[in-house]
Amino acid sequence: MPAADQQGPPIAGNWQTGAVTRTGAWTVGDLWVDWSAHRYALRVEERHCNATGMMHGGAMATFLDGQAFVVVDEAMKLRHTPTISLSIDFLAPPLLGDWLVAEVQLVKITRSMIVTQALARVGERIVARSNAIYSNTPRKDAP
Repeated sequence: MPAADQQGPPIAGNWQTGAVTRTGAWTVGDLWVDWSAHRYALRVEERHCNATGMMHGGAMATFLDGQAFVVVDEAMKLRHTPTISLSIDFLAPPLLGDWLVAEVQLVKITRSMIVTQALARVGERIVARSNAIYSNTPRKDAP
């Protein structure tokens, strides 16, 4: 891993690594998270790209499907939040090597739902926007 990746995104913030999305056989991999700013990021790698070196739409969708985890508090992290709806507008393609950052806003939490929206950027360029609704249900294995 290049030294720049070990330091996180080249954007001011309190970035921590270690968060990994688990979506079955395929994953976007390690994410960088700035919890206080409700942002998360990844460096676009070959595995995220199509044959032309642009981020594949499926990889972008998987990346943006994680937006609920950066806006809920610690107690909410113990809940099960399957996706009800995910809408994405693909505005420009991130390229191999780009740092992709999602800035997430919590729209609303109810007893049964979590509603979020996000802007994904490469630098100052907005590359996607997304709206999501997640189920807010107790986990079966929760105490």
